[in-house]
Amino acid sequence: MNRDEIWNRNFEQLQTYVREHHHLPDKKKVENRGLLNWAKYQRKKIKEGALEEEKVKAFVALMATRTTEHTGGRRSQREKAEGLTDANGIN
Repeated sequence: MNRDEIWNRNFEQLQTYVREHHHLPDKKKVENRGLLNWAKYQRKKIKEGALEEEKVKAFVALMATRTTEHTGGRRSQREKAEGLTDANGIN
């Protein structure tokens, strides 16, 4: 399998995940960590200008479809202070 085929396979897996869950994989779930790391690496390559333009467009379009809602994990101190969550992180 060449690099383009691997990229396409990973992109399709991420696309399926984002369409189903509306956010990136959770870093605390081991089964999804590889996919999350791949997505983070793509962002890094985009910032460095090292990713082909068509892949950049596809990746950016996919990221635009995900929700910006908080999907779990720690809440910021600002959110707690503003009353957006209680001390236990529950809305």
